[in-house]
Amino acid sequence: MSPEKEPDYTVNLSIEDIRLLHHCVEQGIKYWPGAPARPYQEQEHMWYLRDSMCRMILDYQFNQP
Repeated sequence: MSPEKEPDYTVNLSIEDIRLLHHCVEQGIKYWPGAPARPYQEQEHMWYLRDSMCRMILDYQFNQP
């Protein structure tokens, strides 16, 4: 498999799962050990994941009756 064609996955998660993952990512960002212990790209990806989960939570809150 070529590096530019990585697999993409779909996962079904409840809003409770999203909230828990959001919290876990927040804690990972808070206690991130920094480079060179961890690659700096990892922290940037964690910010992306945090923001994506935040959007999911806000979307859920907006669309619930």
